[in-house]
Amino acid sequence: MEYWKLVWAFVLAFLFGGYQTEACWEIEKAALFQLKPFFPHFDDVGNSWVEGNCCRWNWVECSTSTGRVTRLFLEYSYVGDKKDIYSARRYFNLSLFFPFKELKSLNLRGNTIAGFIHNQGIKRSSKLNKLKILDLSENKLLEKNILSHLAEFPSLKTLFLENCGLQGSFDILDLNNINNLKELYLSSNQIESLGSLFQNKEQLRLAKLEVLDLSYNYFNNSIFSSLAVLPYLKSLNIESNHLIEWSYIQ
Repeated sequence: MEYWKLVWAFVLAFLFGGYQTEACWEIEKAALFQLKPFFPHFDDVGNSWVEGNCCRWNWVECSTSTGRVTRLFLEYSYVGDKKDIYSARRYFNLSLFFPFKELKSLNLRGNTIAGFIHNQGIKRSSKLNKLKILDLSENKLLEKNILSHLAEFPSLKTLFLENCGLQGSFDILDLNNINNLKELYLSSNQIESLGSLFQNKEQLRLAKLEVLDLSYNYFNNSIFSSLAVLPYLKSLNIESNHLIEWSYIQ
């Protein structure tokens, strides 16, 4: 009888949101400590990355059922005299995130990341297979070859590359390995074209792309022929570009 009382108490606690694992995984807690030196603003007042349950730390969210990290908010907002805290081009070790097996959302906005690197000898099978949202916006030193590393995120559905200082041609075919990509945000750059998209439409595998934000760039009317090869595109933002109204074209 007492056994069933305990079972029902557990079930009721779970149904009404009272259940949560007691602590995060130690391997993920150690991984968070390894990340800390790469983000100097974590030393600001209020930082909780010291001890205890890492699921309760600032900028970290965990699954209430597994205790694994699911979301990391590692963006940097320029405040006061700390706006120059990141003054150099930085290459981030992508493998530091691999212990987070259930990571679904990663925000790295505003950290002057130029690109990603790997540890030597890392297994090719080590990928962030559950990552669905990646925000690299406002990393104004970002290099275009960073796109080749995004194959490490095969489940990625939403990618933010806003205000990254991208210029000239942005070859969207470099994202071909992200077959599940549905939303791509490229606003506030200086992009003039989407590369060889129109010429190589047979190679295009971005069949699921539905949302594309190209606002505040340098596109002209030729962009429309490129977009014609995206069959499932539902939402397009192309405001504030170098477009000529059709009524004025002779």
